[in-house]
Amino acid sequence: MIWTKRLSWLLVAWISAQAVAQMVVPGNEEDYSVERRDGIEFGMNIGVYRGAPAPAGIYDGYGKDGYQGVDLPDGAAQLWTIKRRLEQLAQFQQTNPIVGILNESPGWDVYSFPLMQYRPALSFGLKMAKFWNPETALVVSLDAIQLTAEGAWSLEQVGVLPDQGQGNVATEDFGIEGKENRLNVSLGYRTSVYMQEGLSWIMEFGGLATAYSLEENYLLMASAPGQLQPYRLDLLTMVNNGAGPLNRASGLLTQWGTGAYVGAGVDVAFQEGGRIELNLRVSRDNVKLGLQENKVWNGALFITWMIPSQIGDFVRASF
Repeated sequence: MIWTKRLSWLLVAWISAQAVAQMVVPGNEEDYSVERRDGIEFGMNIGVYRGAPAPAGIYDGYGKDGYQGVDLPDGAAQLWTIKRRLEQLAQFQQTNPIVGILNESPGWDVYSFPLMQYRPALSFGLKMAKFWNPETALVVSLDAIQLTAEGAWSLEQVGVLPDQGQGNVATEDFGIEGKENRLNVSLGYRTSVYMQEGLSWIMEFGGLATAYSLEENYLLMASAPGQLQPYRLDLLTMVNNGAGPLNRASGLLTQWGTGAYVGAGVDVAFQEGGRIELNLRVSRDNVKLGLQENKVWNGALFITWMIPSQIGDFVRASF
């Protein structure tokens, strides 16, 4: 029993000695460094933005019921449906090439409407971060995006085929596009977890406000398959009495929506100065286009270059 107690005391003493040895703080060794990061930093963003498809439905040319157009808050502009715009064109602009396409048959109608989708778009912007330490910062970003929505609709033409028991109705597909500008302003909190010196995981979350501006909505129609330059017919026009040519409306309809976002990525530091951030961001936005509102999820992948404070030294060291 006595030897057991002595052995226990020796084991405790040995463990304590090892713990004290590991707690020794290193002195001024050459390979020991602590990163310092405080103050205000600026950066440039470039990314790929993917918009949810639901808001793009405003560009489908269907309107309220396939005939009545979409109501807009700006009384100076109007958004036509496909059918009403083609009827207006056929009545007042007989020499338009699109009227020639319609006149290829004794009768026509819109057979189907498009399911609109946004193309992936590039975004460009600026970033400002106020750091209190390497792990904590307040971040403000400003990013501009131009989105294009696209789809296909079908025109039904009666009497263009010989009726040999299969009917004399033909359908042809044409394109439709819509364009809008978005300006994202975000304010968020940023934190990081270091994996090793000069490399860290980063996480960011906060709120954002987005300006939405309707720019264009138009049909693309060709008289023959493979036509290099299809004819264009604007659906977003200035308001007039409907007679004669209609002027395109652009940039008149700007509205703001709010939302929240969360992002995660990596931060890489260069030995010469400056940093590169790669971020994946998901946002929940209230998209306002015309009188329509859609709460949707949008995504973006960003690369950010945080500009070093000594930009001249960085450029010289790089070359």
